[in-house]
Amino acid sequence: MKRLIHSEFERLWKRKWFWLIVLCTPVLAYSTGLYYLRTRNVPIEVLHQNFIVTSLQENLYLFCNSAVAALAAAVFTEEFQSGRLRLLFMRRFTRGQIFWSKLLVLNVSILLLLIIYALSSQVIAEVWKFSYDLSDIALSGVRLLRILEYYGWAFASLLAISSLYCFFAMYSKSVTYAIGICMVYNLASLLFDPLYLKLASFVSHVPYLYDVVTFMIIPYLQHTGLNNSLIGSLSVNGAIITVVSVYLVLFTWGAYRRFVADDYLC
Repeated sequence: MKRLIHSEFERLWKRKWFWLIVLCTPVLAYSTGLYYLRTRNVPIEVLHQNFIVTSLQENLYLFCNSAVAALAAAVFTEEFQSGRLRLLFMRRFTRGQIFWSKLLVLNVSILLLLIIYALSSQVIAEVWKFSYDLSDIALSGVRLLRILEYYGWAFASLLAISSLYCFFAMYSKSVTYAIGICMVYNLASLLFDPLYLKLASFVSHVPYLYDVVTFMIIPYLQHTGLNNSLIGSLSVNGAIITVVSVYLVLFTWGAYRRFVADDYLC
């Protein structure tokens, strides 16, 4: 199993487009910093202290989800399309082992990109500190916990949407179709969330249930739910845990059943 996981990492990480995503991650953080400096009326003292969280809030529900869609399509759909998956099935590993190793590689890659983004954002904040001669404010324990909490929720949301995108990828026999379906879902979620919120308002008298229904749309959860989670609302946090768990169980199981099906390669 270790050889299989190592092989999956090697096949993904030797691709040039993957390292292009890695290199674009600091660029995204830098461009977000320029955007805030030039268009947002946020004092540099405040932005410097919160940029590591603020920058991810700005990019999580669109650019991060797009990167996850590309990874899911590459790990599953592309290997089917290229024929490499048939060769894997002929080896001594079971289909279940191959599926879980691919999912592990995908999620570890997402975590790696998230860590790179966090480090890049913090480096940018430190550059601002010297450029604008800001007072040297140490990273307090409370602030560090807030950062770790937000990035933990963000990673959980990316795991949830990763399972959904893997499900889409398993039923797409073209990388273009797989990424297209993922992008349609993501953009439709952002464009039509007011209509969805009106439907969810029928259960607004039960805060937890209302949060669960509204957060079932992962981009909305990332855009609004994660911000509210920093307030410490038990209803919001419980709803996020519920939604992430549902996605992980339901769509991972659906993708797994499709992957191990006898007629998958037909």
